[in-house]
Amino acid sequence: MIQIDIDADLNMVDDEDRNMARLPRDSARLKVGSVAVAGRPGFWSWVEIDEVTETSVFFRQISDGEAAAHGDLSVAAP
Repeated sequence: MIQIDIDADLNMVDDEDRNMARLPRDSARLKVGSVAVAGRPGFWSWVEIDEVTETSVFFRQISDGEAAAHGDLSVAAP
């Protein structure tokens, strides 16, 4: 099962064609250049964070190969 880091409508984009969403409550690990999973169960994507503001996060969708280039993408089960 995939862990969604950013609850997002992946059809919502800004004027620069980046996806955007509200900043999640647990946003400490969302830094510019980091990789996360955005979307909703059943429709998600690997993303790279472009910008983090006080209320929003902006990102671009990337391939699994691009995401893997950033390191281990697995998360330990709770």
